Amino acid sequence: MRRNLILAVVLLLSACLAACRKNTTKDPAGDATPTATATPTEIPFTVDASARQVTFDVEGTHQTIDGFGAGFTWYSEMIFSLGKRETVLDLLFKDAGFTILRFKNEYGYGTQKFDSGATFNALYYKAAQKRADERGEKVTVLYSSWSPPASLKSNNRIEGYGTLKRGDDGNYMYDEFAQWWKDSVDAYRGYGIPVDYVSIQNECDFQASYDGCEFDSQETDSLASYPKAYLATYRLFRDSFGDDAPLMIGPETMTVASTTLRSYLRAIISEEPDSVAAVAHHLYLGGESSDDPNTCAPDSFLMNFKGVSSLAKDYGIRKWQTEFYRGTALQTANVINNSLIYENVNAYIFWGGVWAGQVTDGMDSGNLINVGRQFRDGMCPDGFMATGNYYAMRHFSEFIRPGYVRIDVKLSDATDVRSSAYKNDDGSVIVLVLLNNGTEPAKVQLPLENYTITNSKCYQSVFTEGYTAAMMYNDLGALDTNRTVTLPSESATTIVLYGKTK
Repeated sequence: MRRNLILAVVLLLSACLAACRKNTTKDPAGDATPTATATPTEIPFTVDASARQVTFDVEGTHQTIDGFGAGFTWYSEMIFSLGKRETVLDLLFKDAGFTILRFKNEYGYGTQKFDSGATFNALYYKAAQKRADERGEKVTVLYSSWSPPASLKSNNRIEGYGTLKRGDDGNYMYDEFAQWWKDSVDAYRGYGIPVDYVSIQNECDFQASYDGCEFDSQETDSLASYPKAYLATYRLFRDSFGDDAPLMIGPETMTVASTTLRSYLRAIISEEPDSVAAVAHHLYLGGESSDDPNTCAPDSFLMNFKGVSSLAKDYGIRKWQTEFYRGTALQTANVINNSLIYENVNAYIFWGGVWAGQVTDGMDSGNLINVGRQFRDGMCPDGFMATGNYYAMRHFSEFIRPGYVRIDVKLSDATDVRSSAYKNDDGSVIVLVLLNNGTEPAKVQLPLENYTITNSKCYQSVFTEGYTAAMMYNDLGALDTNRTVTLPSESATTIVLYGKTK
């Protein structure tokens, strides 16, 4: 009986061992491992025939981005009297991520005026750099002159029409002008402000009734020479500061017309080829735009954009758009996009970063941040308002960081939808900006056959008539599994892709 029981136990164990062997395999090391379970079938990517297809080429590279920014001149000190000034500074330098500050040179305007202006310039710089430190970036400071001191002006006034004064010898005071600029750099650096770039004259081709000083492309009986003033300043900077000399840009004309820019730069580059860090200009002429109404035609600049791109290529220098404000928010977005694509600008600087905004038309404004409590549609209890132009700029500035490179992008059936794309140094981040100028929604799809996405973000603003803050820069989350996005009519959409090239 006992023998039979033992035999039964042995047979049962043998059966169990056989069953276990049946469900195991031997690896090369001789260890038993479970049989692999079947891999779930990957959901296939389906081309949406109703969507416009977006493709880009990470190897098709263009200009490197120096950054985006704004001017902080008249009225910009008003934010420091606000209880929520840190909120405004975050909007500008943390959320929008501006890294270029354009300041007005007021050295020699009187001790009190200079001290006040330099103090507020320093506050802006420190606030911007504090937020840039969080991203591991450096803020760039550009100083432009609207007018030298009255003692150097032909009309003996900072305001009003005039050119550089002549000395007792009858010659224009180029050396004195250069010395004033050298002393200005010393003075602002003494306030802890790094003067990285200098433009010796704002809109040298324009007779201003406010602060201004007109120069011609060559010396005449009535106008001083811009090239002579520029070269005198450059040489004194070089001799005085050595490797610490500010870089110089110019001629910062009212116009983007390449023929005008070439006329002002030709003699400078002929004598000192390395003196011009970037060709700088504004957009008030050279395309169709107007103050009343505040509007512009973005495509009207294209011929001159291409001309400036060719000029800069001939001279081997970069391109900076340093001041413009005209147009609705959607027009502003299109002007920036066109500047980046057709002119290949390295930097885009809006005019008024902060400006007194007593009257606005809804959210369309010539400024980025309006300061003041009285607006056309009622009171602003916080004392400031982020305008449509702020969000138009932010669609580019927040994620297209300094050092990013523009890359080729194509969009099928792109009649009403404009696009541009940018990547970081290793292609692990790609930023795509899409502008729908049409009156109907448009669906786009990103097949991305040459790119593996690990994550994505989408932000969208709708600029239709009567738009409100609630319609600005809405977070759409990540792309869906079929990588489609609907672009409402008159909208801007920024898509940020994280991944790698296949």
